[in-house]
Amino acid sequence: MPCSRLVASLALATFMFCPTLHAEAPRDGDGFVPADAIPDVNLRAQGTPVPRIGRAREDFARHCQGCHGHEGVSVAEVPRLRDRVGWFAHTREGRAYVVQVPNVLQAHLPDDRLAAMLNWVMTSFSAAQLPADFQPFDADEVRGLRTQRLDSVVRRRAEVVDGLVRAGVVDSADVFAFSLAPGRY
Repeated sequence: MPCSRLVASLALATFMFCPTLHAEAPRDGDGFVPADAIPDVNLRAQGTPVPRIGRAREDFARHCQGCHGHEGVSVAEVPRLRDRVGWFAHTREGRAYVVQVPNVLQAHLPDDRLAAMLNWVMTSFSAAQLPADFQPFDADEVRGLRTQRLDSVVRRRAEVVDGLVRAGVVDSADVFAFSLAPGRY
């Protein structure tokens, strides 16, 4: 039997004997992309549900995920977001630092969308580390902080982390450790 016929036969058998595969597909109002808006012909023809993602998550995927990973964790040379970034929201300096990191500061996003993305990152990757009285970023705060550029991101990060340790937010700067070893970039 040619390979394409075998694959088709297996697909048909799976579809026929697995009832969850041919259950009614979610509708647009259920948080899924309408079938006629799905560009992939095969997905559209098969009725494969494609979940919507929020704009903030999409902005993260477009502007941050390439380095920080889709789960807020990447390689040792890139600061981890998961279970860490929320600590920065405990101080004014930490909040400023998060906005003023060059790729955040210079992101091609309007202030309101950047604020929404930062809030999504904080609450999605590091909710347990946020202060109990966490105030979400807003467009005005982001706009003001974007006017202030950092001379040295590494030096400023060290200052902010030292401030978090002195304030008792974290026990040690080791919480934020990542590799900046020469030649590792």
